[in-house]
Amino acid sequence: MEKSDSHPRLPLRPLRCLARAYPQITSDRPSSSATPDKERSTIRKDIQQLYRNEELPSIYHHTVFDLPKSFDDDGDRLKKDIYLVDWDHNLDPQNPLNWPAWKKSLNIACIFLMCIISPFTSSVFAPAIPSLMLSFHTTEPYLSSFVLSVYVLGYAIGPLVISPLSELFGRIPLYHFCNTLFSICTLLCGRTTSTRTLAVTRLFAGMGGSSVFALAPSSVADMFPEEKRGAVMAVVAVGYNLGPSISPTAGAYINAAWGWEWVFYISGGLGLIVTVLNFAGLSESYEPVLLRRKAARLRKQKRFRDGSVRSRFDFDVQTTRREVLGRAMLMPLRMLVFSKTILLTSALTAIGYGWMYILYTTLPTTFLVMYAWEPKSIGFAYLGTAVGAVVGMVVGAKISDAVMKRRKEAGDFRPENRLLPMFFFWPCVGVGLLIYAWAAQNTVHWALPVLGTSIFGAGAMSAIFFTGTYILDAYPVHSASGTAASTLFRSILGGIAPLFSNKLYKQLDVGWMFSLLAFVALAVAPVPWIVYGFGEGWRKKENLGGNIAVGGREVRNKLESKDADTYLE
Repeated sequence: MEKSDSHPRLPLRPLRCLARAYPQITSDRPSSSATPDKERSTIRKDIQQLYRNEELPSIYHHTVFDLPKSFDDDGDRLKKDIYLVDWDHNLDPQNPLNWPAWKKSLNIACIFLMCIISPFTSSVFAPAIPSLMLSFHTTEPYLSSFVLSVYVLGYAIGPLVISPLSELFGRIPLYHFCNTLFSICTLLCGRTTSTRTLAVTRLFAGMGGSSVFALAPSSVADMFPEEKRGAVMAVVAVGYNLGPSISPTAGAYINAAWGWEWVFYISGGLGLIVTVLNFAGLSESYEPVLLRRKAARLRKQKRFRDGSVRSRFDFDVQTTRREVLGRAMLMPLRMLVFSKTILLTSALTAIGYGWMYILYTTLPTTFLVMYAWEPKSIGFAYLGTAVGAVVGMVVGAKISDAVMKRRKEAGDFRPENRLLPMFFFWPCVGVGLLIYAWAAQNTVHWALPVLGTSIFGAGAMSAIFFTGTYILDAYPVHSASGTAASTLFRSILGGIAPLFSNKLYKQLDVGWMFSLLAFVALAVAPVPWIVYGFGEGWRKKENLGGNIAVGGREVRNKLESKDADTYLE
C-alpha cells in the first residue's frame, strides 16, 4: 500500500483533529448542528473503514489511536495515546515477506539442513541396536525399542515449550539453543554406559531436534505468502523424509565399520556443523519481534514518551509479562483441545506417522527373515518409503498451490482448501499397507512390498504436509503453537507405536498386522471431508485465549468488528 506524502503529521489531539486531517472522514459527516455524540460516532465509523482499507499512515506520520484504556489507583479512566508501529509500506524491505530472494534462500537452506539431520538421528541408530544390547549385556526387547522411540517422544515434549517461547522471543534464539542442545546430547549418547542413561540423553536430543518441526513451518509462513508456501514447505518436508530414509543404510555401515558409538559421534558432529552454519546464516523472521525492535529503536530517539511507542502486536498495555508468558505456554494445548480442526487433522496425521514407525521397526524382521537379505543391505528396504514420501510431497505441493490459486480467483479464500488434495492422497496409506502386507506374507518378489511402502509413504507424509500448510493459513499468528499441537499428537503415537509392534508382529504375522493398520487408516479417510465442510464454521466459534502479545491479527479483527467503538472511544 502506498501512503500519500500529503498526510500531515498529527499532534496528540482528539478524534476531531484526525477527522480534519482526512477529507475522506469528513465527507459524510453530519452538519454542524449535529450533537457531539453523533459526530463522534460518525468519525469513529470512518476511521474503522480507513483501518480496514489500510489507509491510515504509519508511525512516521504520527497517527494517534486512543486505545486501549487503563485505570489509575482511584479507578478513574486514563487515556493513553499509543503510537502503533507498523511497517512503513507494503514493500518495506524490513518485512520478511519482502526480503530479497538470496536472503530467503539462505534461511531456507539453513533450516533444510537441520530438517535432514534431526530426523536422520531418530532412526540412524536402529541397525546398531543388536550391537548396543550386546555391549550393555541386555536382552530386553522392550527396553531397546524404548531407546529408539524415546527420541520421538522428545519431539512431542519439545514443541510445547519451543513454539510458545518463539512467539514471545522470536525464532532465532530458540533455533540456536535447540540446535546446540541436540548436538551436545547426541554426542553424549556415544559416551553412555547404560540403556537408562542413553534413554535420558536421547530424550533431550529429541527435544532439541524438535525445533525443526516446531519452528520450520512457521519460518516459512513468516517469509512467504500463502500462494507460494506450498512449494517451499515441500522442500522442508523433503528434508524431514530424506533423513530417516538414508539413516538406516548409513547406520548399518557405520556400526559395522566402527561400532555403535560412532553412529552418535557422526550424527552429533553433523549437528554441530549445521548449528555453526545456522549461527552465521539465519535471520530473525518473526514479525512481532521485528516490530518490537523497531519500536524500541524509536523510543531511544527520545521523541516519544516512554511506553507511548508500541508494536501493533503489543496492543494490550494492561497485560503483564507473566500473563503473556503463561498464556503463550498454554496455547499449544489449548489449540489441541479446543480446536476441532487441529484435533481431527492431527489425529489423522498421527495415525500415518505412528504406522510409519511401526513399519520402520518391523522392516528388518521382514527382509532379514523372510527375504534372507544381508544385514548391511537392510537400509535399502527403507528407500521405498523415502521415494514415495518425496514424490507425495512434490506432487502434493504443486497440486495444493494450484488449488489455492484457482480457488482464490473464484473468490474462495478459505484455508480449508488446503485439504482438498488429501481426499485422494490419504487412501494411499491403506492401499499401500495392504499391498506390502500380502506381498511380504507370500514372499512375492521384494520389489512389490517395496512398492507398497512407496504408496504408503506418499499418502502418510503428504497428509502431514497438507495439515501443516492448513494450520499455517488458518492460524497465521499462532502458527508455531498450532504446529506444536499437531506435532505433539503425532509424536506421542510415533513414540509409543514401536513398543508394541514386535509383539503384534509375532501374533498376527506381517499380513494381518498391516492389514489391521490399513483398515484403521481407511476408516478415518472421511476426516478431511469433514474438516473441509465444517472447519470454517468451527474456527469462527473458537476462543483460543485472546490476542495477548502475539495477536496482531486478532487486534485488527477486533477493530473490524461491531464492538470496535469500544476501542476507539
